[in-house]
Amino acid sequence: MKPSSRTLSGCTAVVAVLGIGLSVVLAGPAQAAPSAPSWNDVRAAKADTARAQQTVDELNDRLQTLQDAADSAQVAELQAGQDYAMAASRQQEAQATLDDLTSQAKRAEQRADRSAAQVAGLVVELSRAGGGDLSTSMLVDASDAKDLLYRVGTVSHLSERSARVLAQAQTDQKTVESIAAQQTAATTALAKATKTSERALDQANTLAASARTRVQQQQTKQSQVLEQLAFLKGTSVATETAYWDAQQAARAEQQLAAQAAGSADGGSADAGNTGGGSSSGGTTTRPSTGNRPSGGSTTTQPSTGTQPGTGTQPSTGGNSGTTTPTTPSRPSTPSTPSRPSTPSKPAPAPAPAPAPAPAPAPALAPAPAPAPAPAPAPSPSKAAGAIAYARAQIGDAYVFGGAGPNQWDCSGLVMMAYNSQGIATGGHNVVWQYNHFASIGRLVPLSQRQPGDILFYSNNGSVSGAFHDSIYTGGGMMVEAANPQRGVLERAIWTPSQLLPYVARPSGSM
Repeated sequence: MKPSSRTLSGCTAVVAVLGIGLSVVLAGPAQAAPSAPSWNDVRAAKADTARAQQTVDELNDRLQTLQDAADSAQVAELQAGQDYAMAASRQQEAQATLDDLTSQAKRAEQRADRSAAQVAGLVVELSRAGGGDLSTSMLVDASDAKDLLYRVGTVSHLSERSARVLAQAQTDQKTVESIAAQQTAATTALAKATKTSERALDQANTLAASARTRVQQQQTKQSQVLEQLAFLKGTSVATETAYWDAQQAARAEQQLAAQAAGSADGGSADAGNTGGGSSSGGTTTRPSTGNRPSGGSTTTQPSTGTQPGTGTQPSTGGNSGTTTPTTPSRPSTPSTPSRPSTPSKPAPAPAPAPAPAPAPAPALAPAPAPAPAPAPAPSPSKAAGAIAYARAQIGDAYVFGGAGPNQWDCSGLVMMAYNSQGIATGGHNVVWQYNHFASIGRLVPLSQRQPGDILFYSNNGSVSGAFHDSIYTGGGMMVEAANPQRGVLERAIWTPSQLLPYVARPSGSM
């Protein structure tokens, strides 16, 4: 291939290895990537620094195109996984319903048996006492408890007590029959849910299997680009991989910031708008209350309380401070006792000299304040605990419907990470988890995300199309059970445009 002309520019990249695997996932046909420099072009650029920077730019462009194609193509596989998770959740619900009805049926049958026994005893008792058309033949001829109740019910004359016993037995028998009918319906529903779940799992596995070869091809292309970059820059593939991952995280943060700026005038989230809206409303008012301490000057206002005598002359508050000390000293002025000697009045008998005031007792020194109890050591937040739990699973396999201990799907990892902190997430599928946090008012705008928040992906911008979730770890990164090809890993947020505008905050302040 004839090398093309390239502009002169130096190129050096030395970046610490971050230990984060490159995100390369593909479950559908990749977008056509632009032709990239061949190894001959790269070697020529290595020898001729005049072409180095343009070659690096072309390789980076190709790497980004491959990454974008991989991210968008995995949606079908993840959607199939969510379809299976939803079907499996409904199957589990149907099984739980059937199990509950089975328990109810057992208890109802026991009550009905006891009631029927009471009726049988009543028949024997009344037949012995000459109870008219009640006879022990009813016990012999009746085919079962239900038939016995029917026969006794045809008796024309029953005492109040006998009628009450019979009515209770009939009610218990009807309860048994009602629960039996519900069991039949629940059994049918379970069978249907099981078939749906099996079909969804087959579909998900088929998509995963068909994607495996294309993923390997895509990874080979990306690995080649990374090798070329490392060769051209004189670094290593690990360094270029780490550098690329860091670039992806920064790019994700920039895209999220741009999305937040574009949706500042409004936005909505299906099936969670109320919860999210209330959270958003709360956060818009909280900063104003948080700013109140900054108006600390208001705390100086109580100092005006030291001027009670100037209540009618607030403007002289400063001068009154200098004159008020002289007013309390006037009663003790020694010249005042001589005033009674005025000639217009007879001189009164001299008053006895006042006893000298006892010297004031020396004030006791105040007892020293007890030393404050040491503040308890801060405990890690539940969000941090959930992140730590999820990170501990990095490297585990992705399995549809997995929820540990060493295999996971996306919602299974999120569920167990927060379950480890004592927090329920609403179930083992993405839609239920979003709706659960919406129902309890634990949604906040994506623009206010914090580490530990749950990110939700959707293929239609609403929760009805939610197909994937993950735990945000900060700085454009998230930990997730990615897909069958990648397993559990921490990586840059991919395709931020597919995130729902609200995140779930299972714990912490809103």
